[in-house]
Amino acid sequence: MTYTLPPLTLDVQGRSLTCHGQKLNCDERTLLLMQLLIERFPEPVDQQMLLDTLWPNTVVSSWSVARLISDTRKLFKDAGVAESVIQTLHGRGYRLEPELAARLQKTATEPRQAFAAPPPANKHRTHPLLWAALAATVMLAGVWQYLSQHPQTLLIGEPAGVKGRLLWVDDHPSNNEAEIANLKQRNIAVYTTTSTEEALMLLSMYRYDVIISDMGRGDDSLAGLKLVESLRQSGDTTPFFLYTILPSDAQRQLVLEHGAQGVAVDEEALFALLDGVNWGVKSTDNAAPAAPIAQQHDIATN
Repeated sequence: MTYTLPPLTLDVQGRSLTCHGQKLNCDERTLLLMQLLIERFPEPVDQQMLLDTLWPNTVVSSWSVARLISDTRKLFKDAGVAESVIQTLHGRGYRLEPELAARLQKTATEPRQAFAAPPPANKHRTHPLLWAALAATVMLAGVWQYLSQHPQTLLIGEPAGVKGRLLWVDDHPSNNEAEIANLKQRNIAVYTTTSTEEALMLLSMYRYDVIISDMGRGDDSLAGLKLVESLRQSGDTTPFFLYTILPSDAQRQLVLEHGAQGVAVDEEALFALLDGVNWGVKSTDNAAPAAPIAQQHDIATN
C-alpha cells in the first residue's frame, strides 16, 4: 500500500518516505510511526501502542517516544513541510493532522514476486518441515551470536530516592554543565531539552518540580517568555525560573508579569531561587505522572 498525503508519500512495501518527490533519510521507526498514524486515523495512537510496536521486546522509557515524535517533526520541517504533520492530543497520544489526513490517497501496490529457487534435480525433494527446521536453527544461532556480542545492559538514568525533578530548557545545554552537576550532587534529577516544543510535550506527560529556561533560542529572542506564557495560559503552575545573561529590566519585569517566579544571571542567584522550591510535590488524581525515572532506562542498543 502506498499512502499519499501531498507533499508526503509513504510506500509501505518499499519502506520509503518521500517529500516533494525526494526520498527522506529516515529509519524504520519513523516509517512505522507514520504508518500507524495514517492507518489509525481519526483515532489517536497512544504512547503504549507506540512503545509496543516500535520497540517490541525492548525495555525503553516514554522518553524514546517523545524524542521520536520530535525528530520526525524536525525531519518534515527540514524537508520544507510548512504545515504540522503530527498532532498531540494531551492525555490521549498522537494522530495525523486532520487537514493533512483529508488529502490522503491510498494506492494498492503490486506484490513483489518472491524469488523462486529451481527445484532440485533429484526427484526425492526435501520435506518442507526439514527446511523450516534448518532455517530456525540458523536464525537461533545468529541471535545467540548477536546477544553474546551485544549484552543488553539495563541502564538506570535516575538514582532511587531523588529529592526532586527539574526540567531545563536550553538550546545549548553544555553551557549549564557545572550547574547541572551541582544539582545532581544535591540529589536533584535533571532532564534537559533544547526546544519549547519538546518542553511542552514533556510537561504534558510528566510532572516536574521546577522549570529552568533560557530566554533566546535559535531565531526566537523571546522563547523563554513565550514558554512561560504558554504554560500559564494552559493552567500549568510549575515554578519557572529564567536563567539568562544580563536581562534588561524590561525583560525581567515582563517575564515576572507573565508568571515566572524569578530571573537569575549567575549560578549563585539561580541556586538562591531554587532553595525556595518545594521539591517532591505529591501527585494528585489529575496530575501528570512523575518525570520519567528511566530517562536512560533504554537498553544500550536502543
